[in-house]
This record gives sequence, C-alpha cells and structure tokens, in this order.
Amino acid sequence: MKRTLITAALTLPALWNGTDPIRATTPDDVDALLTVAPEAQADLRAAAHGQQSGDRATLYTDETGAHVIAVRPVPAAQVKAQRLLAEAYRVAPEACDAVARREGAQDWADLTHGLTFTGQDTGGGCTALVADLRSGHALSLTNGDSRFPDTLQDFYVGVAPTAIEEETFSLFVRGGVVTELFPAA
Repeated sequence: MKRTLITAALTLPALWNGTDPIRATTPDDVDALLTVAPEAQADLRAAAHGQQSGDRATLYTDETGAHVIAVRPVPAAQVKAQRLLAEAYRVAPEACDAVARREGAQDWADLTHGLTFTGQDTGGGCTALVADLRSGHALSLTNGDSRFPDTLQDFYVGVAPTAIEEETFSLFVRGGVVTELFPAA
C-alpha cells in the first residue's frame, strides 16, 4: 500500500547524490527525512526545480512512510486546492476514501491527485473551484457558502455528476470541524 504526502515542499542536499535523505515539509509544517527509490529520483529532481516557481510535489511512499517510490508535481496554481483536499482527508478519511472508491479510484489520494481546478460560476451568484474527475463527475471546492475557498478552517468539498447538479458526496468544515457530511459515515 502506498502512503502519500500531499503538496510537500522539498529540500535536497547540495549536490544530492540520490542516496542521501531528502527533507519534505508537509502543508502543516511537519518535516520528514525520506530516502528515494532510484526510479523516482529524476521526477524528484524535476519537482524540486519546479519549486522555484511555487510548485510543490505529491510524494508517494512505501508502507514505511520513509521511502519515496513515486513523485508527481503539483503546479503552483493548484497547491491551494490540493491543501484543501488534504485537509478534507485529515478531518474525514473514511468518508473521503469511500467516495473515492465509489468514483472508481483506489483511495482519496488516487482520486484527487493531478486534478486541475478552474474557477466556475455554478449559478445563482455562486463560484467554486471545479475539477473533472476521471469518472466524468465534478469535484467542487467553495468556502462553504457561495465563494472560492479561502481558509483551511472553513470550506466545502462536493462531488456531483456536474458542478451544478445535486451532490452524491458533500463535506462541510467550519472552524476546522466537520459540521455536515453526506452521505453520513
């Protein structure tokens, strides 16, 4: 089973030789020293270089959580959305994994990795960050009301056939606590 560190910032040692540990810092400022599999080293170097423009990386680790086996870049424009998705998973992991499986993904990380969010008018004066899922459905992020999300403490995540249809999954977070979850876990 793969473990994931979402939107990690990377610190490579000077003249990194591929065998020295690297430092990854999670969005909530937790530092980890990780080793890197040979097959992931080129992608890791590219992701580290992309940080100069604000990019981050999704690091997939083995079951120990200490050895990187795959790396995917997270473009700077998508970092905020990925942080919200990571926070959604932190507050409701079972519900997030359940909706991921319903959408045909292995888990929440698999469902949400690599999504490209764009701002959309979802009707009635509401705006949301919306990404198309591989299943053809839409995943939406708002501030829990009618605007783009602006904090990790107050937000909404929804999955629906389209951004303007009724949700098959919704999660409201207020003050960092789940206040509404559909379907209930």
